[in-house]
Amino acid sequence: MENRSKGEKMKKMIHSTIRTYRQEGTKATMRKIKAHLFGQNQVVVNSPSKINMDELPQMPQFSDLAKADYIHHPYVKPEKLSKDKLNIAWVSPPVGPGGGGHTTISRFVKYLQSQGHHITFYIYHNNTIPQSAGEAQQIFSRSYGIDVDVEELDDFKNQDVVFATSWETAYAVFNLHDDQLHKFYFVQDFEPIFFGVGSRYMLAEATYKFGFYGITAGRWLVEKVSQYGMQADYFDFGADIDIYKPKAPIVKKKKISFYARAHTERRGFEIGVMALKIFKEKHPEYDIEFFGQDMSNYDIPFEFTDRGILNKAQLAEVYHESVACLVLSLTNVSLLPLELLVAGCVPVMNDGDNNRMVLGDIDDILYTEAYPVSLANKLCEAVERSDINEHAEQMSNKYTGLSWDESYKKVEKIIRREVING
Repeated sequence: MENRSKGEKMKKMIHSTIRTYRQEGTKATMRKIKAHLFGQNQVVVNSPSKINMDELPQMPQFSDLAKADYIHHPYVKPEKLSKDKLNIAWVSPPVGPGGGGHTTISRFVKYLQSQGHHITFYIYHNNTIPQSAGEAQQIFSRSYGIDVDVEELDDFKNQDVVFATSWETAYAVFNLHDDQLHKFYFVQDFEPIFFGVGSRYMLAEATYKFGFYGITAGRWLVEKVSQYGMQADYFDFGADIDIYKPKAPIVKKKKISFYARAHTERRGFEIGVMALKIFKEKHPEYDIEFFGQDMSNYDIPFEFTDRGILNKAQLAEVYHESVACLVLSLTNVSLLPLELLVAGCVPVMNDGDNNRMVLGDIDDILYTEAYPVSLANKLCEAVERSDINEHAEQMSNKYTGLSWDESYKKVEKIIRREVING
């Protein structure tokens, strides 16, 4: 028994190491291994330490907060530039694999590169995970398939355009001083409501008053940021048709899936688990697969398969096999619903303007109240159809026009319109 226990511990440690490598890169993995080895078989008594206000998580650096005086020294948009190809910078928090935000940014970066623009990412340290520019570059290449220059923000230079990509980075972007630098805000969600009403809420809300031109993920966010006087335009969501459209006749398994992001509050993880428990009691013959995050540390009250973070090909496999997918978006909508439709998988979602204003009133999406019983009923509705495979084929064929191409062109057009003469 003791040997078995040691073997299980070793197995868990190996899996944890592999996970860290995939999610955080080589250097972060080595740091954790060293920390584990150093602390092994030692009793360390730490004296209580004071909380360092400069290291509060998910906060801009205090120095950036102090300098960002948009009230007395507002950002003034510079004159347009007489050039055709631009140097475009993206200021990003530390990057991990599988994130929807970085996935979307990477899509547009690839297109802008294809049009001859030069892209540089600058990493802004918001006290979440320590990450060097080199580590971030590895993850961009390995997880998002983009080959870009990645630098520390202290080395910022020679840029025509800069994008803030989150509320924390907006403070750093505001404080970049260059008379010719055009500042944009790539807004993918209404970030104040990621927090309770407090300092972070108010500081995130203030970033929409900085005077940057907004490019938002969908129409709902244009309305949200315009309440603060922010000028903005939006792009529509799309789906990778070549990846998600089935290449063979659809034959569904007795399976449903769940976009499970426990560490992302706005994905309604707990509500989703409750809904699935109710569903499982009504349909015990159905298997349930979780994806989106490693769930090995969670004790879920029913049997499920943990798929963790998946690449696009693996996601397509899950979608093709699943009759329905539970995907909750309590703020701005995620990328998944359109991908699911193309794949012939029924999206079961919470209703609301945040979803309908972006996706439209699509009959094939099963909208309902963000309440466990309501969501469970919609999942039951999806699996109790008599024409599951036929319906899946019809959905997939109906949404083959949902590519990203027009959105790519639109975003470049917005940048050129705001930055370039003529």
